[in-house]
Amino acid sequence: METTLFLAQIWGPTILAVGIGIFVSRGYYIKIYRDLEKEKFATLVFGMMAVGAGAAHIGAHNTWGTLPEIVISLLGWGLFVKGAILTIAPKLADKAGDWTVKSKLIPWAGGFTALIGVYLSWLGYLV
Repeated sequence: METTLFLAQIWGPTILAVGIGIFVSRGYYIKIYRDLEKEKFATLVFGMMAVGAGAAHIGAHNTWGTLPEIVISLLGWGLFVKGAILTIAPKLADKAGDWTVKSKLIPWAGGFTALIGVYLSWLGYLV
C-alpha cells in the first residue's frame, strides 16, 4: 500500500490539474491535440515515453486488491496502452481523438479526470 499512496501523490495532483484544465479550457486542449496530430515525430516520442513510463509503473505497481490499488494499476496500464497505440497505430489514436471531439465528450472527460484526481489527491495526502 505504500507504493500505492506514493503513486497517488504523484498522479492525484497531476490528473486533477489536467482534468480542471480540460473542463475549463476545452478549446486549448483541443488545439494542443490538433497541433500534436500534425507533429508526427512528437507523437512518436510521446508514445515511446508513455510506453516506458507505463512499463515502469506496471513493474513497480501491478496490484489489484483494493480500490486504490486498482485505480493506480489501471493508470499504469492505461499509460502503457496509450503509448503503445501512439507508437504502433497513431492513426487509430487520431480517429479516437476526432471521435471524442465530435461526440462532445471533452467536458465529461475533464470532469471524470478531475474527479479521479481529487480521489487520488485525497488518498495520497489526507488519508
